[in-house]
Amino acid sequence: MKKSAFSASLIYFIVVCVFCVIRMLNSFHLLSFMGEVGNYVVNGFLQIGILFLFSILIYKVMTKKSLKNTLYDFNYSKVSFKVVLISIGLGVVVYFLNVFVSSFFYAILESLGYSSSSGSGGGVVSIWTLVLGLIFTAILPAICEENLHRGMLLTSTSGLGMKNSILLTGLMFGLLHLNIEQFFYATLIGFFLGFVCYVSGSIYPCMIIHFMNNGISVLLSYLTASGTLHGGFFTQLNTILANNVVVGFVVMFITILVLVILLVVLTRLLLKVSFEDSIREKQKVMQNLATRVNYLNDVEKIKGEEAESEKQFVFMSMEEIKRFMQDNPDAIVVPKPKREKMETRTKILLIASIVLSSAVTLFTLIWGIIC
Repeated sequence: MKKSAFSASLIYFIVVCVFCVIRMLNSFHLLSFMGEVGNYVVNGFLQIGILFLFSILIYKVMTKKSLKNTLYDFNYSKVSFKVVLISIGLGVVVYFLNVFVSSFFYAILESLGYSSSSGSGGGVVSIWTLVLGLIFTAILPAICEENLHRGMLLTSTSGLGMKNSILLTGLMFGLLHLNIEQFFYATLIGFFLGFVCYVSGSIYPCMIIHFMNNGISVLLSYLTASGTLHGGFFTQLNTILANNVVVGFVVMFITILVLVILLVVLTRLLLKVSFEDSIREKQKVMQNLATRVNYLNDVEKIKGEEAESEKQFVFMSMEEIKRFMQDNPDAIVVPKPKREKMETRTKILLIASIVLSSAVTLFTLIWGIIC
C-alpha cells in the first residue's frame, strides 16, 4: 500500500506541475497564438493525456500491477442500474445547490474587489458550441478528473482514514482547478463525491454526478446564449425576486432546504442500494463456493469414502437482509479503510502539490483584485 501511495503522490505532483505551467502560460496569453482550436487541443491533452492515460499507465508501471488490478485500485467497479438512476438525480440536485454556493462565494470575492478576468466571448452560437461544450466541459472532466481524484488519489490516501481521505482529496480537487472562483464550490463538491465513492464502492456514480453538474451548466449557458431562455420563465422569476427582497429570501431559503433534503434522501438511498448490491454479489460468491464444496463432497461419496467434513453454509435471502436493515438501520455503515502511517516522501509530495496549486490559486485572486 505504501508503494501505491508514493506512486500516486508522485504522479499527482507531476500533474499539478503540468497544470500550473499551462495555467501560467494562459494567464500571460502566451498560448493565444494557438487560437480556439488550440484551446481544445490543450484541453484534450490535459484531460485525456495527463489526467487519464498518464495517471493509469505510470501507476501501473510503478506499482508493477496488472491493468485489471490498477483499475481496481482506481475504483472501477460495476454498479447496478438503480445506482445509475440515483446518481443522475444526485447530479441534478448538486448542480442547483452549486448555483447557490458559487453565487455566495463569488459575492464574497466581489466584496474584496475581485473581478473575473474570463470574459464571455460573444462568438457565433451553434449546435457545435453545445456539442464541444459537453465534450470538453462535461464528459472529459467527469471521466478524467474523477479518474485522478476519486480513483487514484482517494485509494492511495485511504490509509489516513475515510474522513481524512475525503477531506484531502476534496481539497486537492478544488485546488487543481487553479482558479479562485472555482476553488470553493469545487472543493465542496469534491468532499461529497469522495463520500459517494466510499458509499457506492465505485467511481462511476461520481462520474455521473460530475457530468450532470457540468452538463446542465453547459446546456443552460447554450440556451441562454442562443436566446432560448431570454425573456422566459427564469428571467421573469429573477426580476420578481430581485424587486422583492423578503419574497426572494423566503423562496431561496425554501429552495435550498428542499434541495438539501433531496440530497440527503438520495444519498441514503444510494447507500442502501449499494449495500444491497454488495450483499447480493457476496451471496453469489458464497453460493458458487457452496456448490463447489458440495460437488467435491459428492465426488468423495461416489468414491465410497466419507467426506472429511460436511461444509454447512447459511444464507440469508434478500428479503431477510432488507428486514434486518430495517430493524437495524445502524448496521448499514460505510466500511472504514485500515489506517496506516504515511511515508515521509509521500507526505512531502502531497504537501508540495497542495502548496504549488494553492500558490497559483492565490495568484488568481490577487490578479483579479489588482487588474
